[in-house]
Amino acid sequence: MKLKLKIKQSNVGIKTIGIILTIIGLVFLADPTSVNLKIGFSSILIGILIFFVISIKITPEKIIDKMIKGNVEVFENIIKELNLEGNAIIIPKKENLTEERIFIPPKNIKTAKIPNIINENVFLKGIKNKNLGIALSPSGLKLINYIEEEEEFKITKIDDIEKKLQIFVGMDLVKSISFKQVQDWWELELEKPIYCSKDLPLCKQYPCPTCSAILVAIIRALNNPELRLWIKDVKQSGSKITFYLNFIKRKQKRVRKK
Repeated sequence: MKLKLKIKQSNVGIKTIGIILTIIGLVFLADPTSVNLKIGFSSILIGILIFFVISIKITPEKIIDKMIKGNVEVFENIIKELNLEGNAIIIPKKENLTEERIFIPPKNIKTAKIPNIINENVFLKGIKNKNLGIALSPSGLKLINYIEEEEEFKITKIDDIEKKLQIFVGMDLVKSISFKQVQDWWELELEKPIYCSKDLPLCKQYPCPTCSAILVAIIRALNNPELRLWIKDVKQSGSKITFYLNFIKRKQKRVRKK
């Protein structure tokens, strides 16, 4: 029996809270200090989740698209201001990192150097204040945490991941999901992901809540803190969005012999 995501509007107040949180987040982002960015991103993501997932879809699609586009532009502007050209790398939970992060490096290469990321990191700086990228909470983190109340992904064989991901179909978040290996990469094909901006450049760097929740589900399923999930490319064909993915294993530091 398919699980259905019960999206209901209990009252007007729920939608109002979502809008207020989103506005508060945008205000904090206008003054992009490290603390303000954390508060701003969190407020926007929670606001979007409350408005679109908890409340019923009664707003005309054009209005919803405009609201999504506004939030998309905020993230796009931050990424452009920092001159970040790299595609997203999803970092799993590990010691000193209690939730997954999306790391966006300066350049788009599979071998991009991934600095040590801890909970407090947002802007990543190297020697002589060199920009190493940014580490953001995935936009779908709250969504995947909610879904895992019904279906836990932790410790799943890679061949069984596609079957587990069907819960997103059962919840009407996507029409269909396919996850398969092609040569040395993996293809994640999503048909009609709900509230997707379809902004392909942004999909490569900071995917929408539905898509990022699925990507986080994959990295959680493998339950390996040494693996990272790199978005190699994203393409669209009609109503389908396809992510081309590579798994990257963290390089261990060599111990010098005395």
